[in-house]
Amino acid sequence: MDDLSFKVNTPGKFSAIEGAILGYLYDHPGGNIGTEGLVRILKPQQSTAEQQRQAFDEVQYGIETLYAERLVTGKIVPKSGKVQHVQLRLTSEGKVEAIKERRRTAGINVEIVLVGGDPSSIDKVGNR
Repeated sequence: MDDLSFKVNTPGKFSAIEGAILGYLYDHPGGNIGTEGLVRILKPQQSTAEQQRQAFDEVQYGIETLYAERLVTGKIVPKSGKVQHVQLRLTSEGKVEAIKERRRTAGINVEIVLVGGDPSSIDKVGNR
């Protein structure tokens, strides 16, 4: 008998940036954080102006998605010609989702024990 094992990613309800925002806000309740602060914390490696703009847009989109889902609240202010979110905090529903996201299993390991047959005849999808 030969064994096959592989890892299966289990995507969550939120994108990576949305999950990171939820996690940060849960870990820092009552903090005074907004779009710019989250960009510095969650996307610190942005060196060019274009990378910084893309990081800002990605974080802003994540905040807006969570806002639309009523998971975060805060104030919206104009700054540098853009609308930005400040004084962000989790709503009650946001706290629940942050806890669920933290407890979610990001991946599972699968082991398959083959009884008879040649394991090389199985492709990555499991077809013979």
